[in-house]
Amino acid sequence: MNVDLLGKPAFLSDVKYGSLFYTEIERRIFPCLKAFLVLNETEIVDYTVAIKPSERDRTHLPRLVEERNATTRPVYCVANTSFRPVISEATMLMELGYWPKPGDVIESQEATYLTVKSGRMPHKLMYLNISTGELDFAQPKAPLLYVMEWKIALDQPDGEQTLIHFPLGNPTLLRSAALQ
Repeated sequence: MNVDLLGKPAFLSDVKYGSLFYTEIERRIFPCLKAFLVLNETEIVDYTVAIKPSERDRTHLPRLVEERNATTRPVYCVANTSFRPVISEATMLMELGYWPKPGDVIESQEATYLTVKSGRMPHKLMYLNISTGELDFAQPKAPLLYVMEWKIALDQPDGEQTLIHFPLGNPTLLRSAALQ
């Protein structure tokens, strides 16, 4: 079977912050987002947010991976993608005392943030600003809204193709919409 791939090979250093790419981590291919963390005014560390399974329950969570731990091979960069929270009564939460889990999206006045697992403990979270790719330790300021479902879609002239849908499914392989 022939598969029509959508995207281009690139080096990780050439991928823009916040962009979607696929790479090999631990001998498997995962979709990832490029991110960075500002440690102080002079030091910026690059990271990869991989959508990979949890060791405990096999759910695909956004996890923080140091860029040096990602493969040194070229990555497969996907252009023309957009991140979209799926907002409905079933996926939106407005409780004030809610503590976010990995994979939750936080909509605030400033930006849209993806909650990323950043350590072994369940409460170790970081917040990825989707538009800039910047990671932050602090939860966004109120007013905010939690969204439990989101997708990354490939924007095409004849519509969109969903590449990642969280939490309902595993990430899909890149292929032409005509093959689906």
